[in-house]
Amino acid sequence: MTLSRRDALRTAASSAALAAVGPGLKVAMAQVAQAADTLIVLYLRGGSDGLQMVSPAGDPNYIANRPGIRVQTTGNNAGLGIGTLDGTDFYLHYGAPELKALYDKQQLAVVHAVGLRNEDRSHFESQERMELGANLNEQAPDDGWLTRHLKALSGTRPQLGTISVASNIPVSLLSYAPAVAIPNAQSFNVSGGTANANIIRALNGGSTGYETTAIQTLNAVAQVQAGFAGLPADNTNYGYTTSALGASLRALAQMMKSNLQVEVAHVDMGGWDHHDGLIGEFNARTVDLSRNLNAFWTEIEKFQSKTTLVTMTEFGRRVRENASAGTDHGSGSYMFVLGGNVNGGKIYGDWPGLAANQLFNGDLDTTTDFRRVVSEVLAKRQGARNLDKVFPTVKYEPLGIVKGDDTGVISGSSGSAIG
Repeated sequence: MTLSRRDALRTAASSAALAAVGPGLKVAMAQVAQAADTLIVLYLRGGSDGLQMVSPAGDPNYIANRPGIRVQTTGNNAGLGIGTLDGTDFYLHYGAPELKALYDKQQLAVVHAVGLRNEDRSHFESQERMELGANLNEQAPDDGWLTRHLKALSGTRPQLGTISVASNIPVSLLSYAPAVAIPNAQSFNVSGGTANANIIRALNGGSTGYETTAIQTLNAVAQVQAGFAGLPADNTNYGYTTSALGASLRALAQMMKSNLQVEVAHVDMGGWDHHDGLIGEFNARTVDLSRNLNAFWTEIEKFQSKTTLVTMTEFGRRVRENASAGTDHGSGSYMFVLGGNVNGGKIYGDWPGLAANQLFNGDLDTTTDFRRVVSEVLAKRQGARNLDKVFPTVKYEPLGIVKGDDTGVISGSSGSAIG
């Protein structure tokens, strides 16, 4: 079997970070203190359409370019008004009333026309560059941006502090050895269960790297199992759907409630590449996102003051709808920032407009580098100070999205924050 470049990157990340001890088990190296907030990165893979999710529904240029699929200001497909940005009124997609409620509670903020500005519309290249935290005109780092952030933090890290709620480790955690992939925490165990775990422990009493890692892994498994064993019975659904996202967020909520000291978690949600039949498919995705985020936020009520969640996607979509009632790969998109210390109920960024002379190769332009958004979260909510090591080409210029102390931040250069 041949590996694609992306497969190779993922394999490298997993191989450097994890060793297999039986099917389905990923092994983490040990560590131990915790950042102020749990940071959750929810990646919307496929290029989520920012002009559908957060629509300038009354803009004449938007109406002209999307006559068949647009979100409207009135009627059955009326968006949910959330205010203005640079004089333009915006509407949250009608499939997201739960997100609108969080926005109204000022726990959810929106950033528009955000991303990495480049002319490449490849999913692979754009996802890779976003997860590495470098634009196409910058040298590709050897590690992911979350890896650089965690390595630059002062102090030691909790043993199970960095989790991918999936079967693999994302590129953003490339080269971070302590990261562990836990697709299902309740069944996180050695293949064969306790009997095999006891055998593995007995066979690995030495001090070699493998033996030490094996014992640390067994200890991690035991820690997860003990955490879940201590959870009180809870049959509340909270509003989760039966989708993969619902399962992932429910599992993450339970890990947080079991006191595993999660400080960084990565969750994927695929299915945002809507080249045709956008209305039905996008609506289904949006409903799923909205309901499950709200369910997750409800379940972790006691942890909301110490949790910040950000969404990102590799690019937005073209302004003009295509002949298949969909949209093709574009540029600028949106981010959501959800948290107990978010200055929510507001849209952030600079709106470039949708007139022909305001577009970037036919796309919504990218006026805010996504690294500005996450840098602020890292600094104010996780205590990051050496941002020059995380995003060396991006000057620290917070937008005011989250509350917190960023005194003493060492900024990257003012290089190519947009590209």
